[in-house]
Amino acid sequence: MNIAALVAYDGTRFAGFQRQAADKGPTVQGEIEAALQRIAGEAIPIEAAGRTDSGVHATGQVISFQARKLDAATWRRALNAHLPEDIAIRAAQPVPDDFRARWSAQARSYRYRILVDATRSPLRERYVWRVPGPLDVEAMAAAAATLLGTHDFGAFGSSPRDQPKLGIRGHTVRTMRVVRCDWSAAALDEVECDFTADGFLSGMVRRLVGTLALVGAGKLAVAAFQAILEARDKAHPGAAAPARGLCLTGVTYPAGLVDWPG
Repeated sequence: MNIAALVAYDGTRFAGFQRQAADKGPTVQGEIEAALQRIAGEAIPIEAAGRTDSGVHATGQVISFQARKLDAATWRRALNAHLPEDIAIRAAQPVPDDFRARWSAQARSYRYRILVDATRSPLRERYVWRVPGPLDVEAMAAAAATLLGTHDFGAFGSSPRDQPKLGIRGHTVRTMRVVRCDWSAAALDEVECDFTADGFLSGMVRRLVGTLALVGAGKLAVAAFQAILEARDKAHPGAAAPARGLCLTGVTYPAGLVDWPG
């Protein structure tokens, strides 16, 4: 049976989603695959829709795996019984045999949270980037709007196919379908930056946010932000925002392929 599962995790203690050498630290994939092996008595590899970096969180990650014996609902309960408290399987369902969490995806969505406060907020610091402010959010929104459509985002990230030693640069063109920067309705001292695209480069969202923050702080004009995008050159003043403010919130698939509750 081919199973798709909706996964949430707090990325704080993980060296990213993807399995790595043991000395790099624990990974989300490593924890899930270890739980699968304890339940099934055999190794079961998983595929994920997004390979989130160290410290990045998720509420809408999707994985797929081939399994026997148990139905999807039982796999969900069994996995949650074996996983650590910072990982949860929110839903699971059978999917067609050719479904793959990564390659069947049409788009991925991320949210980045910025807390505008000069004083620490101990209960929120793990999930936001705190800046002393103020931020001109209207200017940030205007700059973000220039990202909509198909562009070469080489100024903001790297392709997984990059091979610098060989002088090879991977494909860096992506299509941004949704972008929004605005004050949060739930927390009036937080700015939310939402991005949905057909794919993202390594580090792309964090560097976009770091550069948009310069616009909000009045250190970079909207026109200068657009010029950075068009120049496709990583040599610009926008540094990557911290990983802790970033969350993978959802993955889009063809209609009817997955149907998560709620």
